This record gives sequence, structure tokens and C-alpha cells, in this order.
Amino acid sequence: MSRTALLYAFIALLGWGTAPVFDKLAMGSLSAGAAVVLRSAFAATVLAGYGAAAGWLPEITAARSVPMLFLLASTLVSPVIGNFAYLRALKEAEASQVTPVTATYPLVAVTLAILFLGERLTLLKVLGAAFIVVGIVLVSGVGRVAK
Repeated sequence: MSRTALLYAFIALLGWGTAPVFDKLAMGSLSAGAAVVLRSAFAATVLAGYGAAAGWLPEITAARSVPMLFLLASTLVSPVIGNFAYLRALKEAEASQVTPVTATYPLVAVTLAILFLGERLTLLKVLGAAFIVVGIVLVSGVGRVAK
């Protein structure tokens, strides 16, 4: 992985690692549905301004239908369904329990990438997946009875 890719991955890690604290604080008086709508509206507003300033408008208006369909599918499964379920889980449990479980999405991504994108399964990917599963069990309290 290049240094640039690693830097952006680390920035994503910080964003995704910080968001659950704010999300949990917000969920006290909001339903998961309302929270997803508000989150999406805030994101769209910020990104529209940033996109305009960055000069992305010509690229956006020239986008072809196939990439748009893939982005629509991605939007439905991640920000819509995924965020709704994540925020609903936060309403029911501690952020320190919910976040490790939801953070196992790389297991799904690796499996789908191997099956549908033709990416190779390697020993390091298998070991990484095993560590993820062990970490979830240890941190999330899987197997413990809820209070």
C-alpha cells in the first residue's frame, strides 16, 4: 500500500472511530430513521459545497449510467440500510459493543471481492479475518447475557 493510500485509510479510521461517540450521544432523543435522514442531509450539504469548490461538477454531470447504478446500490446497502441498522443497534446497546461488531464489514468485503471481483484469497487475508473474529468476541461481549 502506498503512503498516500495509508494516510487516507488512517484518516478514514479516525473518522469512523470518532463517529460512534457522536452517534451514541445523538441517539438519546432520535429514532434511527430520523438520524439516518439527518446524517445524510448533513453529508449531502457538506459534500455538495466541497464538490463545487473542488470542481467536480463536470465529472458528476458526465457520469455514465453503469457507475451510477453501482453507486445507487452502494448507497442503498451502506448509508441507508447499514446506517439505519447501526444506529438502531446503538439505541439498544453500548457503542463499545456495537462498533466492534459493525467494524467486521471487511470480512464481508473480502469475501465478496474474492467471489465477484476475482481477488485472490491469501494466507494473510485468512489470518486477518481470524483476528477480526477473535477481536469481536473479546470486545463486544458475544456470548454474555445482556443485563
